[in-house]
Amino acid sequence: MLATVLRRRDPNLSIWGLGGARMHAAGVQIVADSRDSAAIGVFNALRVIPKLRFRVYPALCRELQRRRPDLVVPIDFGAFNVPMARRCRELGLRVLYYLPPGSWRRDGPLPCRLARITDRIATQFPWSSDRLAAAGADPEFVGHPILDLITDRCDEGTLLKEAGLSPGNGLVALLPGSRSAELRENVPAIARAAVLVHRTMPGLRFIIALAPGTDCERVEKLARPLLGLRDGMGQPIAGSIQGYTHELLRHAQAGLVCSGTATLEAAILGMPMVVLYRGSLLMYAEYIVRGLSRLKYISLPNIIAQETIVPELIARDATPEAMAHHLLALLQDPDRAGTMREQLSRVRESLGSPGATRRTADMVMAMLDGAGGSSDGKV
Repeated sequence: MLATVLRRRDPNLSIWGLGGARMHAAGVQIVADSRDSAAIGVFNALRVIPKLRFRVYPALCRELQRRRPDLVVPIDFGAFNVPMARRCRELGLRVLYYLPPGSWRRDGPLPCRLARITDRIATQFPWSSDRLAAAGADPEFVGHPILDLITDRCDEGTLLKEAGLSPGNGLVALLPGSRSAELRENVPAIARAAVLVHRTMPGLRFIIALAPGTDCERVEKLARPLLGLRDGMGQPIAGSIQGYTHELLRHAQAGLVCSGTATLEAAILGMPMVVLYRGSLLMYAEYIVRGLSRLKYISLPNIIAQETIVPELIARDATPEAMAHHLLALLQDPDRAGTMREQLSRVRESLGSPGATRRTADMVMAMLDGAGGSSDGKV
């Protein structure tokens, strides 16, 4: 998104870097492909770091020395971008760090290393801006970029039609994640939980939200116990969709959500939820590591609020029976669901207002102007 906005501001900008198809489509010259280097979580990051450190990092360093850009903009992924930012400073290049690592932390050691290796920082949380400033950095709270992505293209009736369902007495969202391991572990358990909920509240409709590119046939096989159910009129009570996740989160009464960015999207759209965290042995090991590092919560709404707003079911606790129990508590108790919505609205307010990408682009252009490179700057 940032590259797209920058290109609109100044079509003469030369933007290059590490990225994938979306960045290429935004007009970025890709000098190193990031598609095989994407990682979510500590252990997945460790898996891709050797390739990044010994192949991608040296290549980017050579390009930095050769091209001498007016500004370098690392985005998130501290395991790779912090050393890169440090190298940029050694080369005398200006650095604007966007979405700095650990920005969700409210306490602990101040992020002094970021202050030493950056000229400016665009951060998504107000408390992060305060902590960075206390560490000696030059931060600006720009808001959370996820607010710029929220869409609302249809009403509940259209959503049900897209999923091949008839109207019911309520809509439940099922978000099993997007990675292969997540789907393998989550879809059968979530489907079983939905079946249990259906037995108690048979008028509900269930929609599984899938990321673009997901193997729908595989998901349908994994969710067959749920997708095969019919109501009294012989109509299916569950279906799946791709590309309408935000609309589903906006219209659903409640949902089951795999821990990740989707929990923050659900919070922004005010959907009461139960968060689950299931997966491979590596995922469980990561949870243990997080526990040892004193990370009290795993879901973004709870992390941001620093309190338990949404229930978290982790590893062996994430059984279909436990999911159904907590989901029914929200569906059958309007007061409980209403309280959660109020708490989620405060999480939403803490993220600022939409326009994070635009405000970050303002910072980029201001730094390029200061470098005398606004008309033909290199980023």
